[in-house]
Order: sequence, then structure tokens, then C-alpha cells
Amino acid sequence: MSYREIHELFVVCDECHTSLSVDDATYEDADNEAVDHGWQYDELQGRHYCPLHWHVECHDCDITDSGAPDELEADGWHIDRDYPDDSLCPNHLHLSCRECRKWDVGPLHRLEYEGWQVNSIDPNASLCPECAKTKKETK
Repeated sequence: MSYREIHELFVVCDECHTSLSVDDATYEDADNEAVDHGWQYDELQGRHYCPLHWHVECHDCDITDSGAPDELEADGWHIDRDYPDDSLCPNHLHLSCRECRKWDVGPLHRLEYEGWQVNSIDPNASLCPECAKTKKETK
């Protein structure tokens, strides 16, 4: 009788225990393959999350949430899929001035109070307070 040893490795979601078969791979290769399939890997805690259970933390206020990335974005999250800890919750925006490229991060009410003209469709096409003031003066 002959025997053959088969090594199988699975990445398991720490939230729902869904598994992803990565066959015969090193742990590092398994983590990379999981990320290629839309999984999130928290290197610091060594935790894995399937595409339905991503964990995000707002870079500005430390609020956390979990769910599918598309659902989180539909709820107003601005997710950095490469670095989920750099994501922003629905209460915080990252604005970039379309004229001078100055940027700021913060809650919408503060940014507008400070004079930002926010483009709700494309926050990177907003105007900083200085450029907004210049535009008003030239009109």
C-alpha cells in the first residue's frame, strides 16, 4: 500500500470562519493570495477577514465598523483598500483643492466653517478657503 501526504492550507475568516483554500503555500503566500481574493489581513493582530467582514477604522476619529467594503462605501465610508486603517468614516472627508492642491481632513461642518467650498460629487475638486476667496474677488 502506498501513501502520499497532502499538505493543505486554509485562510479562515476570524469573523465568520469562512475558509479559503490556498493549497500548498507558505503562510506569507497564503496571506498574499487571500488579499488577492479580496480578503483583509491585519498583520499586527494576525487576523483575517473575508470580503464580507472587513474591519475599518477612521483615521481621524478612531470610529470602527465592519462589513463588505462595497457596503461600507455605500454607507459613506472612504476606504483605502490597501491600508484600511487610513480609511475615513462618513463624518470625515479628505479634501483636496483643485487649484492649489492644498488638502485637509476633518468633519464636513468644520471644513465648511473654515471656508472650504466642498464639491459633494468629487471631494478632490473642492476649493480651499484661500482659492475660494480669490474666486469670489475675481467675479
